[in-house]
Amino acid sequence: MRKWLLRAFFMSLALHAALIVGFRMKTLDRFGQNDAPRLAPPTEILTRVRIPQMPDEAVHARLPASAAKNPKFVIQEDKPVVQDVKIQSPLPEFAKPLAQDKPKAENGSTDALAKVEAASRGAMEKELNSLAGSLMKETVPSARQPRIKMRASDKAGDGLGDSAGIPGRLSLDDALNRVGTLPPGTKPIGVPGGALYEYDSAELKPEAVVQLQKLAELIRRNPKATFSIEGHTDSFGTEAYNLDLSLRRADSVKNWLIQNMGIAPQRIQTKGLGNSHPIVPAGKSVEEQAPNRRVEIVINTGRKK
Repeated sequence: MRKWLLRAFFMSLALHAALIVGFRMKTLDRFGQNDAPRLAPPTEILTRVRIPQMPDEAVHARLPASAAKNPKFVIQEDKPVVQDVKIQSPLPEFAKPLAQDKPKAENGSTDALAKVEAASRGAMEKELNSLAGSLMKETVPSARQPRIKMRASDKAGDGLGDSAGIPGRLSLDDALNRVGTLPPGTKPIGVPGGALYEYDSAELKPEAVVQLQKLAELIRRNPKATFSIEGHTDSFGTEAYNLDLSLRRADSVKNWLIQNMGIAPQRIQTKGLGNSHPIVPAGKSVEEQAPNRRVEIVINTGRKK
């Protein structure tokens, strides 16, 4: 190993010595003196223009002596006079003079006035119902609004005619006339089936909008209560058919309240009870079983009696 190191060391010394001798004997042309002629730098010739200086009198412009001076503005000291002008619109001309005397009711005409008042009230309600029906017909239905169409059937189930009241049940008007929220243990509210549907159909009638708006107002007045809508039918038809029809009717009321009145879905439940809870016993005629064809609203206030 030492022999190889010594040989390498001597070889390195010899190589460096040879390089030093060679560099001393070699002369580089560019690093030495160069006597070759060089080009002179270019010379640029600039032309300078001298502008003769004019005397001050010739520079400044002078106005002629006859030049007009600035005119003076004269401000008038007279103030405007304010005058009050009255404008009076002409009164309209009436073809007939207005009556100033109050009409006097004759004694013994109270019955006639009561009849007129009842007739006008009935005419007003009829006009409102027809207006509501026309609005329902002209309103463009929403794509998400369900339209329940029942097939034609000769089975009797529900919906023929209307009744003034349902025994043992409150009406919507009675419930709305109460002050404040409904107390616990309130009786179910009954709506006659004929006021909402056609006979043997689950599609709401145009005239039903009045009852449905009352029901929506009742739900809004009781924000802490939940409502169960129960459909009932008469004894005509099979049990399965009546159960299906009553549930479809309850669902149509719920869907209308949600889509048209903005009622929260979780506040309403639906049930189809068919003819399991009759008010009038089976075996009666269609007209006599009108109270059985109804929709009941059961109110759960969440409070104890």
